[in-house]
Amino acid sequence: MTDHRKSYRLIILMIFPLLFGGCLSPVKDLYPENIAERTVPIFIVSHGWHAGIAIESEYIHHLLPNHSRIPDTKFLKFGWGDYRYYSDSDAGFWLMLRAAMLPTRSTLHVVGFDMPIERYFFNSRVIRIQITEQGAEELGKYISERFYRDSGGDVLFQADGLYTNSAFFRARGLYYMPKTSNSWTARALRKTGYPITPIYGLTSGNVMKQASKDGEWIRE
Repeated sequence: MTDHRKSYRLIILMIFPLLFGGCLSPVKDLYPENIAERTVPIFIVSHGWHAGIAIESEYIHHLLPNHSRIPDTKFLKFGWGDYRYYSDSDAGFWLMLRAAMLPTRSTLHVVGFDMPIERYFFNSRVIRIQITEQGAEELGKYISERFYRDSGGDVLFQADGLYTNSAFFRARGLYYMPKTSNSWTARALRKTGYPITPIYGLTSGNVMKQASKDGEWIRE
């Protein structure tokens, strides 16, 4: 096979899932059609470039690592991204370009708060989705597994977070395109059984669009 035919074949293999993959169906055992069976609210929050996922801590706190910097609050919100760009509130163009172009270490941002989510993130777009307790359990397991652990099993605190009661922890996995903070949020939501296709979730706008199909806007 000639080089150019190999290249065409590779391109076709890369774009085929995007063109014909369609939206994933709900995982019925986790995300039943009857909303009365879905008693746990979760929230998808878009801050512009980044989207994250929040839940009442009572549903997942028992699954998270035992660390003093994980907030003991009613709500917890999680986001994942490049460890330098995400954790730098003054990050400029070059850090953004580096994060987009090079495989880099990742970080997990944990935010704790007690007030209603639409008041705490008053400048953000928020969608509420109802899931099952089993779906919440799967979400908690997924988030817990994203924390990097050293040889002794301890998680590694990296830096103060972007909010008063928040922190960055070293995370598992490399950050690179198309493995973005938004596709991470889409994968986290998919763990609940929600009908979202993470491969489409490169941008926060796409994540919010997919989340809104069976969710409720509480701040647009």
